[in-house]
Amino acid sequence: MQKLLSPEEIATQAGSEGNTNRLPAPRLFAERAARLRTLADGHAMVDFLRFAACLANAQQTWLDKHGTTARPDSAHLERCRQHGMPPLDAQGAELPADWQDSLKTLAADVAAHAPAGLQNAIAELADFPAERLDALARAILRCEEDLSNPLELALAPLIGAALQVQWTARAQALQVGDIPAGFEDSLCPACGSHPVASIVRIGDAGHGVRYAACSLCACEWHVTRIKCVPCHNTRDIAYQGLENAQGDPHPAVKAETCPECHSSLKIVSMEKDPLVEAFADDLATLALDMLVDETGFHRAGRNLFLFTP
Repeated sequence: MQKLLSPEEIATQAGSEGNTNRLPAPRLFAERAARLRTLADGHAMVDFLRFAACLANAQQTWLDKHGTTARPDSAHLERCRQHGMPPLDAQGAELPADWQDSLKTLAADVAAHAPAGLQNAIAELADFPAERLDALARAILRCEEDLSNPLELALAPLIGAALQVQWTARAQALQVGDIPAGFEDSLCPACGSHPVASIVRIGDAGHGVRYAACSLCACEWHVTRIKCVPCHNTRDIAYQGLENAQGDPHPAVKAETCPECHSSLKIVSMEKDPLVEAFADDLATLALDMLVDETGFHRAGRNLFLFTP
């Protein structure tokens, strides 16, 4: 007797040459900014979300001006495919030579719209030691350091934004076949970073197919619909949402919780709202993180506008 395939399995197998990865869209940051502006209307965190939209717009401006980077050489890409390694390794590779230039460009673009604490930090950025900025960037990429210095904490989202544009530019230079496929890993197959959330897509990506969305390079990789992304457990997975007197204010966003590793990763559904964007909708549902934290689950998603190593 032949096994009956689920709609997700059918859609995934029908993909281009079986590849289950997605590269970031050219207008990724502009689309993210538009979503953030929409989410900000009437939101309790309106100022924060509007600033995040401003920062995303600055990221798009940088990307439009500088374009994609050079594609890695074929020998490197082949080694990565053979061994299932990320071709744009963010944790072990050297920092891009111009990453501090992108940081200072973003800072200048958003300074007038930044919160007071960040404006003060931006004013001191020109005199900030370059070596320490590099150390902070590596700490953010490797999830190694808990920042306590107020200046460094204020700069962390800007550093994260600068690293995002650098790695997104690298990812956009890839071809889909350059990324190891078929690995339902907890880390991005393109750069090795943690996901921000997962997203259930519609349309040409496969109706109802779920992808984990990278917090750094914005690549996406297929993950089975009911499965813990961090630990791969499939038993007793549960979902929590936000409820108030008027119902659920964000019905397309749920927290997927796992009893094995006690983690929570958001899942956003285009089936319920075709305009969802994993990074933006994660920022707009921080109340959901607090809810699941109170029930004993720790946040597994990583959002570089909310620096927590």
